[in-house]
Amino acid sequence: MGGTSIEQPQQPSVQSSISDYVQNYPALFSLQQQYAPQEAAQQVALAQQYAAPLGEAYRTAQEQIYPNETALSNELTAQAREGMSSTVPEWQKAQYQSDLNANLGSNVGSGIGADYMSRGMQQQQQDWQRYYQNMGLSIAGRQPIATASTPTTTNVLQGYTPQGVMNYNASNYGTAANIYGTQSQQSNPWMSMAGTLGGAALGGWSTNWGK
Repeated sequence: MGGTSIEQPQQPSVQSSISDYVQNYPALFSLQQQYAPQEAAQQVALAQQYAAPLGEAYRTAQEQIYPNETALSNELTAQAREGMSSTVPEWQKAQYQSDLNANLGSNVGSGIGADYMSRGMQQQQQDWQRYYQNMGLSIAGRQPIATASTPTTTNVLQGYTPQGVMNYNASNYGTAANIYGTQSQQSNPWMSMAGTLGGAALGGWSTNWGK
């Protein structure tokens, strides 16, 4: 009797799986080289297009939800900006000179006293500006600061490993082996008949044995 022959699937080996891995690697690497820069460029373009509107929307929402806090923050920011470039007020200078003269006493007119006064005034100016610098830094620390981030791209090679290829081949082999076994039984009627007759005989034997 003629019939269609069924080829038994070959079980994959480590060598054949590694060969499959190496054979497909260049195509995936070429795909990543082509599209990864395009993905990065798309993210940069979207950030340039929507970053400013998003920031403006956030600021507007912040003003609506926290109007008092926003107004205070804006006012302090303006004061800090102005103070960082300002000089010590005249009344404060006069007070400082008066206190220093009292401490120096008779040495106030000496060279050492004059030098001490000069360095003290310079330090006072630095402390004045540093106060407003610290205020500005404190306010800035409460605000969300936009930071540049590296665009993320699809890494098609990240999950492509030799072990993954071997698992894939083994899974395909298992499926093909099951199909081969099923088709082999269907293509050989004698095997199916023998199975049927064997089952019937076993059933009859079990029945008689129980009597």
